[in-house]
Amino acid sequence: MVADTHVGEVLPALPPEVPAALEGCQLILHAGDLTCTSVLDELERIAPVVAVQGDHDRLAGIDLPRERVVRVRGRRIGLVHGRRSRAIEMPAAGLSLVRRRAVLLGLHRHMIRRVGPVDLVVHGHLHMPVDTEVGGTRVFSPGAVYIPEERDASERTGIKGRAYMRFRAGMSDDERASSVGIVEVGPRGMRVERVLLRDVRGER
Repeated sequence: MVADTHVGEVLPALPPEVPAALEGCQLILHAGDLTCTSVLDELERIAPVVAVQGDHDRLAGIDLPRERVVRVRGRRIGLVHGRRSRAIEMPAAGLSLVRRRAVLLGLHRHMIRRVGPVDLVVHGHLHMPVDTEVGGTRVFSPGAVYIPEERDASERTGIKGRAYMRFRAGMSDDERASSVGIVEVGPRGMRVERVLLRDVRGER
């Protein structure tokens, strides 16, 4: 599982640690904001890729489904980026700014409703790891490949940008680290893990 690679927009290329970590996978899920189709080409050299559209993909002119559901050994896995309308994201950002932590305002339930009954929902967008259970459905984000540098804070203006950097400042080093995810589906269920990568922040 991969999310928020932002290749061509911020990172010049897909970091080599990503395909190395995914080597041997039979299917790769990309949860949006790939921002360059070369990412799909590179990942498809490892395994078939299922990808959904992120908000930055739309800006880059990339047209992908907004949500997908795949079946793996009898298990249903929903894939969605995680962005909602400004009418919801702006209040969430404001509350995050005030409370100094991520306030998601029902984001996980929203994603589950979008993909329907599944065993696992995989998402991106937040650039932070998530592993929780909502109403019997596991919700997982591997985090992001691209992690903003502290100097990016000067470019983030407005409530949403300030809230984003403030709640990130409260995250641990591991939570802020670049990462991908691995899910193993077997007869006894699913095992999901996050794999940390080196620092792949882009040079500007």
